[in-house]
Amino acid sequence: MMKFHHRLMLLISSILIISFVTLGIIIHASITYVLSEKHEQALATDARSYIYLVQDNEIDKVKEIVKQQNIDLLITKNDKKVFSSGKLKATQNSDSYIQKKDVFIFNKKVNGYHVWIKGYNNDITEMHWTLWKYLILTCLVVLICLYFASRSFKRTLIRPIQEVTYATQLLANGYYHIRVPESNVIETKALFVSTNDLARRLQKLNNEQKMQSNRLKTTIENIPSAILMIDRNGKIVVANKAYYEQFNISHNIEQVGYHGYVNTEIEQLILESFKVEKPIYEQLEVAINQVHAKYFDISCVPILTRSQKSLQGILVVMHDITNLKQLENLRREFVANVSHELKTPITSIKGFAETLIDGAKNDAESLDMFLNIILKESNRIESLVTDLLDLSHIEQHTELDTDYMNLSDLTRRIIDNMMTQANQKNISIHTDIEKDVIVKAQESKIAQVITNLLTNAINYSYEDGDINVRVYRDDFRVIFEVQDFGIGIKLEDQQRIFERFYRVDKARSRDSGGTGLGLSITKHIVEAHQGNIEVNSQVGKGSTFKVILKDYKE
Repeated sequence: MMKFHHRLMLLISSILIISFVTLGIIIHASITYVLSEKHEQALATDARSYIYLVQDNEIDKVKEIVKQQNIDLLITKNDKKVFSSGKLKATQNSDSYIQKKDVFIFNKKVNGYHVWIKGYNNDITEMHWTLWKYLILTCLVVLICLYFASRSFKRTLIRPIQEVTYATQLLANGYYHIRVPESNVIETKALFVSTNDLARRLQKLNNEQKMQSNRLKTTIENIPSAILMIDRNGKIVVANKAYYEQFNISHNIEQVGYHGYVNTEIEQLILESFKVEKPIYEQLEVAINQVHAKYFDISCVPILTRSQKSLQGILVVMHDITNLKQLENLRREFVANVSHELKTPITSIKGFAETLIDGAKNDAESLDMFLNIILKESNRIESLVTDLLDLSHIEQHTELDTDYMNLSDLTRRIIDNMMTQANQKNISIHTDIEKDVIVKAQESKIAQVITNLLTNAINYSYEDGDINVRVYRDDFRVIFEVQDFGIGIKLEDQQRIFERFYRVDKARSRDSGGTGLGLSITKHIVEAHQGNIEVNSQVGKGSTFKVILKDYKE
């Protein structure tokens, strides 16, 4: 498409050329008319002169003049030829003057004679040629001046406008740092200043928007809850990091439909929120894959315009409450287990106390037996309460009173103290204890760990069995290992033996006086020392427990 200044140049040039042509035509016609009138008058004068000469019988002089002027002359009177210099013939037309190109024909009656003069007159043609030559030359000069004027116009007005246009296009494309060099031309200076001011304002707004966008993006990305923002066309606009992680999505799902990327139950909530255009809150169990499921507190909030009349999309927030649900279940199990563990000895104490009140106290043998049972059940309650307090103390992450201690010596002392309990089942304890294994720990807590593991090994071993105890270094680790050859633990139970009140063999555990908290306390103590505990067991072949701590060599 032709540019504006080119169109303007073409228009002015066209007007100028048309004006010159029109002017030339007018002058051309005027010159023709004026020169023809003068020539006709001159010919009329010459005709009278020729007549006078003819009347004076100076025919030779007329011929000489005709020859000099290179004309044809015919003079008649009463249709009789008086003089003829050539092939010119008389015509009926009279009183006429005709100029065709360079040839003219004079046909007039003068003083009673009829005169015809035919000749060549190029004065008009030369005048015309001179006229058009100067007109064309003038037009060319004017056009050249117009060209340079247009260049100056373009440089001072058009080019600045083009620069502003280009700058605004760049601004529209997001290049807000663009500035236009300010012009000294009064007509365009205000435009340049306004454009640069607009660019600065847009850059400032863009920087503020980017900052707000980055803040919002950082906030959304670091929110632990899964977030989806869906537009009114059903396309995902925003999906934060937590959503990708919690639903195991490895590819970008933005700008695609949400169908297929959310659970069926969640999809129903989204559709309902689109329909009613009101917030919807729900707690759902969502299958993450074929094995795992999680609980989510889901909020579907419609995004409306400021006028609250048009729906723009839906914001879906999915807060993972799986741990809360698990804690709730653990709390319920804990309350139920504690109630059950306390109910049994309390019921026993109450029953035997009522029996004594009803008269058994008068029987010395029954009195002694019932009191021993009441004492045993009371000790069981005391052990349970003590273990619960220990577990609570450990879970509160109370700072440990650690110091360098000799694990080898501590293990030997505890084994010596437990030999009486082992001898009751004729169990042999074999040791392989490396000398002077040093750890940094709270000695009383590590002693509790060793005691709990050895007690379990004795309780769940068969009579006349064996227990192996090892203490050794492995690279930068210290390992305490207890191996028994007792009843063993099923694979499905091995993941739960460290839970509170969980027993593999409930009857055997209660008969041994256990509270069901020993391994849970052991695990918490080991983890409080930045250690780890492992179990390896087979049913009917026994179990091996490993406590792994950091090595401190002196």
